[in-house]
Amino acid sequence: MAPNEGKRKSFSAKDVIYHESEQIDRVYLIRSGLVKQLNYLPNGRARIVRLHPSGHWLGLEGLLGQSYRHTTIAVDKVEAEYFSILSLRRLFRDDPDTFSQLLCQWHQDLAQADRWIAGFSTGGIKARLARLLEYLAELEYGQSADKVSLLSVHDMAEILGVTSESVSRILAGFKRCDLLQKQVSPIYQLDIQMLHQEARK
Repeated sequence: MAPNEGKRKSFSAKDVIYHESEQIDRVYLIRSGLVKQLNYLPNGRARIVRLHPSGHWLGLEGLLGQSYRHTTIAVDKVEAEYFSILSLRRLFRDDPDTFSQLLCQWHQDLAQADRWIAGFSTGGIKARLARLLEYLAELEYGQSADKVSLLSVHDMAEILGVTSESVSRILAGFKRCDLLQKQVSPIYQLDIQMLHQEARK
């Protein structure tokens, strides 16, 4: 459920929705598509720190008077609805049940951040990539999904903090052993048992 004052906006793949450190004047609800959120390291290199699918809110930190914490970019075609911070503050006053749903997502975002730190930043690159494939399958198709829509090699490398060449080489190996079986690009069938084994190495 969302407040009824939203305005719709469309974004093409690679469009910037907002930049890190900008003052927050609106909060977005993704209606369709996938977005990535990036932070920039001191050396200027980008690191993807979160992915958000349809149904997720963006910019909730604005409710605390903060600026945007990430640069947020459309991965594919995105339809979003945006709401002023003022309208969300009215929602807090007038509809606490709906507002509590926003707080639940905020909590889920924190849990997702913990998963990224533990799953995508520790261990060998091959295991980390396998965990990322598990995560993407769950994000896009639900728990126990046996298919995945691959992100670009560049995006997966930015999530894992490794080179694109390393990701490309490991993906090629996954395809050779049929852990990944191409369906209709970019969708791949997964050998779930093999994927789980790689993810836990």
